[in-house]
Amino acid sequence: MDNLDLLKKDWKKQESQLPRLDKSAISKLLQKKSSSIVKWIFIISVLELVVPNVILLFTGIKESNSQISKLGLEQFFIIFYILYYIIVIGFIYLFFKNYKSISANTTAKALMQNIVKTRRVVKYYIYFHLALIPFLGIIIISRTFKSQSFLNSIPENTNMIVVWVIAIGFLIFFMFLFWLFYKLLYGILLNRLKKNYKELMDL
Repeated sequence: MDNLDLLKKDWKKQESQLPRLDKSAISKLLQKKSSSIVKWIFIISVLELVVPNVILLFTGIKESNSQISKLGLEQFFIIFYILYYIIVIGFIYLFFKNYKSISANTTAKALMQNIVKTRRVVKYYIYFHLALIPFLGIIIISRTFKSQSFLNSIPENTNMIVVWVIAIGFLIFFMFLFWLFYKLLYGILLNRLKKNYKELMDL
């Protein structure tokens, strides 16, 4: 028996002495990791709702309301904010519910289902916020371009088609930045959940 065979024999002997995790232990470990990820999704979504409103409250809420008033969009934004907060609070509730479901002692199959459900809800949450950018952007831009103050500030021979193209270009760029932000923020967490899901599939 040569040295290589001796090393292999010794390695196998050491390997047999190492503690082996059964499927149940691995499932619990993945459950704990997934629970931590969903908890962070819940925390981030709450901060996303609270922080911008706190900043606006202490900085430019009067100026913002003044601009909205000039465009004649007061009623629109009252209805919009009511619906927005209802929908976002609904998403936060779903994140919390998913966190509690994943944290509970469940089977590997139930954990996989909860991971899929959480990933789906997060994607809907991202799509919802991305859809708001063109929706609000087009309404505000169209009202701004029709306002007398804007029309008085531009030359008479201004090509409004070019102005609209530039405005839409900025809107698309702004939307891309938001997509990038969400991709980095939630994408990392979603990829970790996906990895946990694949590991559960392999059990």
